[in-house]
Amino acid sequence: MAKSSENATVHPPVLGIYSGQDLMGDGLFKLPFFRAARAAFPDYRIVYVTSGPTMLETKLRPLVSGIIDVFISNTGICRSIGELIRPLPIQEKFSVFIDTQPVLWRTLLLRRLRHDLFITPAAHYRLSDRRPSEGRVRPVNITLRLIELIELASGRPVDMRLDVAVPPDFLEKARRQCPLGSVYVGLAPGAGGRGKCWPLENYIALARKLVDAGRIPVFVLGPAELEWLPQIREAVPRSLFPLQDEAVWGGGYDPVATVALARSFAAAVSNDSGTNHMFAAANIPLLTLFGPSNAEKFRPLVKCGVVLKAQDFGGSLPSDIPVSAVESSLETLLSSDVSSSYN
Repeated sequence: MAKSSENATVHPPVLGIYSGQDLMGDGLFKLPFFRAARAAFPDYRIVYVTSGPTMLETKLRPLVSGIIDVFISNTGICRSIGELIRPLPIQEKFSVFIDTQPVLWRTLLLRRLRHDLFITPAAHYRLSDRRPSEGRVRPVNITLRLIELIELASGRPVDMRLDVAVPPDFLEKARRQCPLGSVYVGLAPGAGGRGKCWPLENYIALARKLVDAGRIPVFVLGPAELEWLPQIREAVPRSLFPLQDEAVWGGGYDPVATVALARSFAAAVSNDSGTNHMFAAANIPLLTLFGPSNAEKFRPLVKCGVVLKAQDFGGSLPSDIPVSAVESSLETLLSSDVSSSYN
C-alpha cells in the first residue's frame, strides 16, 4: 500500500555555493553576498561548499547565523585537474548551485554535482544555465560581481535590506563601553600593510577636531597597531580604546566585537582594510581612504558611504589625502539622517 502523501516529509530546496577558501578578508567581502543570497532565497537551505577552510565557519560564524545553514568545508575538491575523472565526495542534490570562481576546469568539475540550475561566471558565463543580458557592463566591485550571480540565479534584483545579525551579548558589551547619549566616531588607523595607511598623525589631528566638537573618538586597534596606543592616548586623552579592555572582551582579537562596537558609532573613518569591512558589516556611515588600491574594486557596500582616493588629490599614497578633505567628508556623514539614526 502506498504511503499517504500527508505523512511525506517535505524538504526545503537547496542553494549550494562554492568557493575555494576564505581568509579573514575574503569572508568579510562575502558577507553582503550571503545576505543577498538569504534575501533572494528565504525558504532555501543554504549550503556553503569550500575546498579549504573558511573563516565564515569559525571567527565570522556569528555574523552568518541564520544565513548559511550548512558548511561542507575542507572538501579538498577543485585542487587538481585529475579530479575530473574521479568520483566527487559530495552527494547532495542542489536545486540551485552557484560557482563563484572563474577557472574553467574547476567549473567543469563542479557541474558534475547534481543540480537543477547551475550558475557560473566561467568562460564568460558560457557554462552557466543563465547569462547576463547582452551589453551589460560587468561590475568592477568584487562584492557586486558576486551579488550579480545571486540575481542571475533568482531572476530578479537583489533586496539588500538584510543586515548582519550581531549576537545580543556582543551588543550589550559594546553599549557598556559606548553608552547612549554621546556621539562616537570610529577611527581605524591600521591596515594589512602600512603603505595603505593614512598617516597616524592625521588620525590624531582628526581625533582632536572631534573632541573640540564635543564628539568622542573611538580608536579600533588590531594586534598590529598596539604599538600606537601610548602615542594616541597621550595626544588625545579623551579617546576610547574599547577592544583593549580585556575585562570586557577577554584576550585575543575577535572581529565580531569590532562589528558590535561599530553599531554604536555615528560614523567611522578607516583605511582600505579588514576593519573597514567590519565597519561595513555594521552598515554604518563610513568614510574609506584609498591609496594605491583600486577603490571601485574594493570599496565596501554600505547604505551611506564616501570614498576618498589619493588620485583625486594628485597623488597615489594615502598621505596625499589632506586632513581638511577628510574632516569635510566626515562632517557630511555625521550630519546625514542615516548617521543620526544610529544613536
